[in-house]
Amino acid sequence: MLVSAARYWSALLLAALAAAAQAPPAESFEDLARRAQATIDSQPAESANLFKQALALKPDWAEGWLYMGGALYQLNRYAEATDALRKGLDLAPQMGTGWALLGLTEAELGDSDQAVADIRKGEGLGLGDNYPFERAARVRAAQLLVKASSYDEAQEQLRPLAKHNDDSIAVILTMGLCVLSMPESIADISAERRAVVELAGRAAWTSVTLHPKQAAALYKQLVERYPNQPGVRYAHGLYLMETDLGGALAEFHKELEHNPAHWPTLIITATLETRRGSADAAIECIRRAMKAAPAKYRWLCHTELGRAQMESDHLDAAISEFETALRLNPSIANIHFFLSEAYRRAGRKTDADRERAEFEKLKTEQDPLGVPAWRRLSGLCWRAMASLA
Repeated sequence: MLVSAARYWSALLLAALAAAAQAPPAESFEDLARRAQATIDSQPAESANLFKQALALKPDWAEGWLYMGGALYQLNRYAEATDALRKGLDLAPQMGTGWALLGLTEAELGDSDQAVADIRKGEGLGLGDNYPFERAARVRAAQLLVKASSYDEAQEQLRPLAKHNDDSIAVILTMGLCVLSMPESIADISAERRAVVELAGRAAWTSVTLHPKQAAALYKQLVERYPNQPGVRYAHGLYLMETDLGGALAEFHKELEHNPAHWPTLIITATLETRRGSADAAIECIRRAMKAAPAKYRWLCHTELGRAQMESDHLDAAISEFETALRLNPSIANIHFFLSEAYRRAGRKTDADRERAEFEKLKTEQDPLGVPAWRRLSGLCWRAMASLA
């Protein structure tokens, strides 16, 4: 009986050993990682699975989480990609490409503000030498900013691509939406409107890439072909701002004839009318702009209204507008400057000195190299402030 039992257990042991000999050996972390990276472009689903296995063996592999996020992004599995990328960035927070890719996934999930913030963080840390990836990140951020009516911030996202002489259609169309001030997606515009956007984008991009003769010719074509299309006269006026303020103002007035509620045109027109001493015209434009402008530009509307009121010697009204602008955006140095001047004219020396000191402090903090403060604002705002210089 004992011999029979011994034979039974011996047989079981031999069978187990034979099965173990036939089973494939467990892959090492190095093998899994190598295979995962080799297939990330050609077989992203397989790659994601291999990364998952490798990370089970080595969960502190930061690059593995980031790579897996990239594979999941290719598969349109954006929520999973976001989770993987965040785990990788917790381990390697200085990976600029990781932050930019996280922003791209967040954009697909509809979190536009966070997407732009993370793409910008990635840009600040560096996106490496993969130019197509840099372009994709910058264009996507610019498109999100356009949808949020932050047209000139969108232009600043695109501007670094100029050094690569990139005139890809995605860059051109996004630039066109910027200069026409159209809060739309490229996919949503009609074929007819797309032609306007493309020509406006080429004109503006040619100017950015420092080809002045070509830019002038393209803007001429734009105005001749589409003189009454929304945004065209505004775009041409912005182009003229650097060299011909009178011509720019004339174009802005033409824009308002066909597009009377175009708030960017109303704000910049008010600025130029104040500059030339036409305070009543400026006040009328700004009051119209306040009804149409997004809330984030209200501080600028109040600032411009304050300037027009001060030009008309309505000091109490000007002070009220500047104080409202500061409550909305206390970090803008120039508002403190304008309020200081209004206080000074009203004989309120202590208040004027306080605001002047705050202006000097903010100017030093924000402008250590002496670059004019309006250059750091979005383009609409800096063009408005530039007219004061």
